[in-house]
Amino acid sequence: MGAVDTLAARRIIRPAEVVELAAAAGLELAAAAVLLEKESAGGRNVWGHDGVDPGGFYRKGSEVTRAAYEAWRPHRGRLGSQGVGPCQLTWPGFQDRADARGGCWDWRVNVAVGFDILADLIRRYGARDGFRRYNGSGAAADRYAVDALARLGQWRNRLGPTAAGPTLRRGARGLAVERLQHALNARGARLVVDGVFGPATELAVRTAQRAARITVDGVVGPQTRAALGL
Repeated sequence: MGAVDTLAARRIIRPAEVVELAAAAGLELAAAAVLLEKESAGGRNVWGHDGVDPGGFYRKGSEVTRAAYEAWRPHRGRLGSQGVGPCQLTWPGFQDRADARGGCWDWRVNVAVGFDILADLIRRYGARDGFRRYNGSGAAADRYAVDALARLGQWRNRLGPTAAGPTLRRGARGLAVERLQHALNARGARLVVDGVFGPATELAVRTAQRAARITVDGVVGPQTRAALGL
């Protein structure tokens, strides 16, 4: 079963577009599936359930429409910002970012922006803290991250051995290497984040592997990804 069929079988909405938009954002497909699953039951374009006043502009849990969103948006400062769309963009800055790209109410725009945000957080802080920061802070965000990591492992199993990305070793280049370098820096390395797996990155990988008490070979496969929270 291919990735699109696997996503569809688990009720991820518009799976072919999810694959496309995750790749464009440099977000691991398994992480993209977790985000949609947790935020909107698989990618439903709905209003959230945050404890703010809808002001008569929308009904919590109902479909987001352009008319309702554009009528509500000028009043969000007074009423309180609500989660919007498949990625539940809640912070006004994230909603503005989506509006600048075509409209937070639009499914594709909302997903593209949500995937970009999560991909950047994971690159900078690793999977656990990236998911936590996406949700916010405090005990609820910690619980969100714990659940997200459990789901991430499940989705990697469903999507197959390539779900977490290719095995990385010296000579590799690209966004996957950038994510690795950010994760290593979060654990004390001082790498230039350039997307190039050179000698310094390999040395940092070996150091991390030694600290995690796993095979020390300088190669980033499933075991090392799990140790780094990638």
